[in-house]
Amino acid sequence: MQTEHRGAHWYILHCKGGQENRAKDNVENQGYSTCLPQIKRQKILRGKKVDCVEPLFPGYLFVHLDTETANFNALRSTRGVNGFVRFGGMPATVPAVVMDSIKALEEAFTGRQESEPMFKSGDKVQITEGPFAGLEAIYNMAKGEDRCLVFLDMLGKQQRIIIAETTLRPNL
Repeated sequence: MQTEHRGAHWYILHCKGGQENRAKDNVENQGYSTCLPQIKRQKILRGKKVDCVEPLFPGYLFVHLDTETANFNALRSTRGVNGFVRFGGMPATVPAVVMDSIKALEEAFTGRQESEPMFKSGDKVQITEGPFAGLEAIYNMAKGEDRCLVFLDMLGKQQRIIIAETTLRPNL
């Protein structure tokens, strides 16, 4: 766990589409610490299930800055960066406790062995695509190469649904 000094906070940079890694490299080249949480997941490419690593929060990069020495203008103009996420005109900060949780989640999901399944029976998952997008479900089991069985609460009952495993992500 990292101890922070008085003027240091975590901020969120909004990145240009698909340029999170480019932004990360360019921000780190300026001497700043970053966090780009990534997750291993399985996708179907050319009909085959493959493991890939992608950002946990697509389009966003966390950067640790000392407010007294950081050059916010240079960071905003960095290649791959659109700007800071702002609330009320001020760059948004992320509490250190939240960053510790994000780092722990990333470690748990990227530390998974290639042969291990992405989800285990009983895991809470969120559906990311299709008519059930945004809903929470309980993972039950794999059904073939790219599909799985999940339980979804609908109309006061638990429904069994077979869905593409690539449309699921861990429910944070």
